[in-house]
Amino acid sequence: MVGITKNMSEKVKELREKHITSDMAENLEQQLRMAGLVQRDFLPKTLPDNKNLKWSTLFKPAEWVSGDIYDVARVDETHIAFYIADAVGHSMPAALLTMFLKQAIVMRRTRKNDYYIFSPAEVISNLNKRMTEQKLSGQQFATCCYCLLNTETLELTCARAGHPYPILIRQGQEPQQIETRGALLGIFEQTDYHEQTIQLEPGDRLIMYSDGTEPYIADFDEKKGFYLKENFSDISNLKLDQIFARIEEAIENEKIMKAEFDDITVLGLEIS
Repeated sequence: MVGITKNMSEKVKELREKHITSDMAENLEQQLRMAGLVQRDFLPKTLPDNKNLKWSTLFKPAEWVSGDIYDVARVDETHIAFYIADAVGHSMPAALLTMFLKQAIVMRRTRKNDYYIFSPAEVISNLNKRMTEQKLSGQQFATCCYCLLNTETLELTCARAGHPYPILIRQGQEPQQIETRGALLGIFEQTDYHEQTIQLEPGDRLIMYSDGTEPYIADFDEKKGFYLKENFSDISNLKLDQIFARIEEAIENEKIMKAEFDDITVLGLEIS
């Protein structure tokens, strides 16, 4: 009888622990879900489309929260800044770092009635300085690609820090990368970041993306160098919104283990 009572007691304890564990897991999932909604509140609600500029975005976290963040914002009447930043890893630690990145990216400095627009290289350099000064635990670092567009002249200047190169798709030409040198953010305080300026033309499409999107867009081979994935190459002549629809369709149709899935962010600009 004592043995039976002991076994029943252990069973009740086991069931209680399972119940507590289940409640904790459900509570954690709810918190992560809410954190994901808060993170999306930091993304732009609208995009600065006009008769000459068309923007498209795609944001697919690997989990409830993402290690990616992006923004498209008017800096003044003739300049639009846009970027993607990617914190190492994903889930909550990476998501928390994206909030820091969002607040640490300063596009311009205002003093009384005057202001100064930071160049992309200055923005990236200042961001790296703030990350290294913060001395983040866990050896956290990030990548970023930041661009500044003059909406009157269509002059585009880009800088990057360890991020995939943006791709320029121009009618009648092979797609090309906008290449600039720059190390990862948050590792070395004294790091030089370079920028490149190009002249955009009507019909141009510019695509910026985080590394989780590389399997669907582009890759690098030691022999071939940079090349577009076959499926993406086949759709690169389409309009920007059609390209994004095809990318999203390919992602949705991909049979991939959840553990292998990475945060996906794509940001695109089309010149009319």
